[in-house]
Amino acid sequence: MLKILDNKNFDNHIKNGLQLVMFGSDMCHYCIKEQPVLEELANNNINIGKIDAYKTPELTQKYGVTSFPTFILFKFGDIATRFSGYRNKSELLDIILRYI
Repeated sequence: MLKILDNKNFDNHIKNGLQLVMFGSDMCHYCIKEQPVLEELANNNINIGKIDAYKTPELTQKYGVTSFPTFILFKFGDIATRFSGYRNKSELLDIILRYI
């Protein structure tokens, strides 16, 4: 399930298992292009959260996000890896599978 995250639900979301979080914006072409990929993965039981960086500037600053899309893979609340730029489905799966 693709979950929209904000300041209220972010900490609770990232604390359980592997959670891929995309920081982006509705004005970012690559973020818009990434949306169907994220939805497809989320519909296959991969935990994915999405943050609108302009609506949650505190989290964006806290995690040092300076470009969109930026992905952070959390494992039980800790950062396992981070990367930026558009990724297709197989690239995202490959990254996630490295941390299972």
